[in-house]
This record gives sequence, structure tokens and C-alpha cells, in this order.
Amino acid sequence: MKGINTVFNYLVLGIVLLSFKAHNFSYRKINNTAFKAGETIEFRVHYGLVTAGFGTIRVLPFTEKISGRDVYHIIGKGKSATSFDWFFKVRDEYNSYVDIEALAPIKYSKVQHEGSFNDNDLAIFDHEKKIANSTKGLISMPEYTQDIISLIYYARSLDVRNAALGASFPITFYLDKSITTISLKIIGREILKTELGYFKAIKIRPQVIADRVFKDQDAMTLWVSDDANLLPLRIQADLAVGSIKADITKYSNLKNELASLVKNY
Repeated sequence: MKGINTVFNYLVLGIVLLSFKAHNFSYRKINNTAFKAGETIEFRVHYGLVTAGFGTIRVLPFTEKISGRDVYHIIGKGKSATSFDWFFKVRDEYNSYVDIEALAPIKYSKVQHEGSFNDNDLAIFDHEKKIANSTKGLISMPEYTQDIISLIYYARSLDVRNAALGASFPITFYLDKSITTISLKIIGREILKTELGYFKAIKIRPQVIADRVFKDQDAMTLWVSDDANLLPLRIQADLAVGSIKADITKYSNLKNELASLVKNY
């Protein structure tokens, strides 16, 4: 009986410890030096040589609270140019509520209208239980999985400026009840010509999955400002149906001086 009692006591202790751990989950704390509430970035989207549309991504100038956590509310919008609507009309909006300390999403929504395709989604992230509960169903996920919008801002917290060429930064994200890991590979530095002037830029290659959309895993390239803001300047993708490029056209309320701008037009 003594042996049985000992085993029982260990089981009880194990349950207590697991319970203690579950109820004492604490969010990570990331030092965000790249952006602040109120930042707005605007883009022009080119399909080949044609202006196909416009995009805006904005961190609202006030913080909100969800499930007792302070969050940034980030809104990303994309729309096709009026002259392009006849060919392929786009009206997309994404909302991400990002924990200020952890830079991880608490809530995410998507309203997508692209041509004849329409799709909505709403997801709540539980990083303690490692699940995302969405309108598309319940899915398990790694802790601190991002959504497609919060991914951009979390990536700006990474130390890519001091990274060696070839270094990779894996990020896991949720999209449409699917969990995907993408690696941001540092491939160089260069002076980038944009509508706003010339920037010192870090060139990054997100390693994507070759499928019916992307030609191969190196089909996408991203340029960010080589300064404390790590401001997205350009994203270019070679798709199965052609090449698409989004260039920065306007920015406001940056957290830091835009030290990478070396020449204005």
C-alpha cells in the first residue's frame, strides 16, 4: 500500500504543478523600437507596368483592450484602381489586434472581395492553450503564431540590421485555417530608388511555398529601410500569372527618424 500511496502522491503533485503552470502563463515581452500607434504607410500596386491598385496599413492612434490585454489595432486595406476594376475588382480589409507587449495577435478579421471571390474570417488567438478559434474552425498552433497583418509588425522587431547575409528568421502565421512557417532570409543591402527618393535598404527574401500562385520559393522579395524603423519600402512577387510590385508612396507618424533616406526627389 505504501508504494501505491507514493505513486498517488506523485500523480497529485504532477497535476498541481501542471495546473499552477497553466494558470501562471505570462506573455513574452518584446522591445518594440520600430513603430508606434498612429503610424500609416501607403503603397501603390503595379501589375507589370500598370497601376493596378493601392494599399494602406495603419496602426490606429489609440490603443484598445481585449481580454484584459492592451493591444494595437492595425488595419490593412487594399483596393484595385478604378481603371482596373473592370478587369479584377479588389476590396479587401484586414484587422489585427496585436498585444502591445508580446507583439502577437489576440484577434484577427478578414473581409475579402476579389473578382467573383468573396471570403470572411474572424479568429481569436489563445497563446496559452495554443489554439486559434475562427469562423473556419478550431485549429492548434504554436505559441505566438502571427496573422498575416501582425506578421509584418512582429518582423520589424527582429534584429535584421545586425544579421549576417544568409541569416534566416522563421515566423509562423495563421491564414484561412492554415498554419504556415515562412523564413525571412537576408540576401543583401542596396540603395533603393522609390517614388519618395533613394533609401538605404535591406533586401530580404521570404521563403514561400511554390504552388499555383508562386513560381518557386524565391518568388518574393522585400526591401525595408536600413534604419530603426525597418519601414517596408517595396515588395515584389513573381506569380504564375505575372509580376506584381507594391511601392511605398507615403508615410506618417514614424517612431524614429528616417535615417535611411539618402536623397529626396
